[in-house]
Amino acid sequence: MLTLIIDADDTLWENNIYYEACVAEYAKVLGDEGYDPEEAEEMMEVVEKDRIPEVGYAPEEFARSLVISYERLCERDERPVRDEVVEAIWAIGRKVMDYPMVLLDGVEASLEALQERYRLILLTKGDDRVQREKLARSGLERYFEGVHVVWEKDAEVFRCLVAEYDLHPERTWMVGNSPRSDVNPAVEAGIGGVYVPHPNTWQLEIEGLVPSERVTVVERFADLLQLAAGWEDGRAAAAT
Repeated sequence: MLTLIIDADDTLWENNIYYEACVAEYAKVLGDEGYDPEEAEEMMEVVEKDRIPEVGYAPEEFARSLVISYERLCERDERPVRDEVVEAIWAIGRKVMDYPMVLLDGVEASLEALQERYRLILLTKGDDRVQREKLARSGLERYFEGVHVVWEKDAEVFRCLVAEYDLHPERTWMVGNSPRSDVNPAVEAGIGGVYVPHPNTWQLEIEGLVPSERVTVVERFADLLQLAAGWEDGRAAAAT
């Protein structure tokens, strides 16, 4: 039986658009304070790169990174940190804690059809409590044999899943919108990768796809139905 390991944020439901909206709002606030909005966004990217390896992806840490970005700009320009600006930025960052659950087009119908024929495993990274709450709100948990929330996705994570579920690498694929976290480490671990581009994928998740025969690019999640059926037909033809 084929196995699909499937990402969550920006593969099954919208996620990064809400973070982007908060960053844009933060940049506008700093623009009103006399800072260049583009520089404000660039500083936020630097701060996230610095902090994520230590604090992870919890929404409150995103809000804290926005505040730290403002504080670093103030330090750079030798300007005082204004409490009212800190409060405004903190409130902006906390908006990501309450964003609506919006499934991407075709996701639920596709999962329902896929689950009838294949093994489905959910693999997402981030804060365990937050990710599991989002999954519960999505109503999609029933389609997955297993759910795994990890700090980061790397090749070793995929190797562990292969061992835990006794998967056959040649019949296993990781599906997601991130080359860095979904496709490339999966291929490194010896399984296939299916790249489902999202127009608002987080910049820190974007990198070139590893060149490999095990990498497939589809336009939308619903394309998995035809893709997986083709893999099955290929296996059947090879066995005859």
